[in-house]
Amino acid sequence: MNFKNILIFCVFLYTAPIALPQNEEPEKEDLSKLKFKERLVYNIGGGFTFGTITNIQLMPQVGYRVTPKLIQGIGGNFIYYRDNRFTGNNQFIVYGGNAFTRYTIIPELFAQAEYQILTYSNTIGHYAMIGGGYRPGGGGVYISAYYLLLYPPNNNIYGAPYMIRIGYAF
Repeated sequence: MNFKNILIFCVFLYTAPIALPQNEEPEKEDLSKLKFKERLVYNIGGGFTFGTITNIQLMPQVGYRVTPKLIQGIGGNFIYYRDNRFTGNNQFIVYGGNAFTRYTIIPELFAQAEYQILTYSNTIGHYAMIGGGYRPGGGGVYISAYYLLLYPPNNNIYGAPYMIRIGYAF
């Protein structure tokens, strides 16, 4: 993993909204009248797997509503990880941060790009993912799936090039 790839992904993450169609219908909600705190959105997500590999995740995020459909923000990652395939020190805590961009396609569906930096076992891992999610009724509980575009080849904490998350947005 080199700095050039990280930089390219970060530029993509924050400039992707420019590429969205400019002939959309006028925004229904005038965000300019809202105070900063009223434009904040909070997500608490996570997931878990048990068995040979135990992986329990908690991922709080806070986002800023740039437009009624576009949210950009940051979050934290906290993961308990245990792998029973190995002896010795097979469990550890993973922590780190993330930056994300979420675009609402329709009230029930969203697309998201995310970049994570995770620290575990004296190792720093860089992860870039793209995916989307479903929010029944357009809010509250959500389920999302992501494909990892970038991850450490030898120490992928997710164990696969994809991940599924459940959470609650408010």
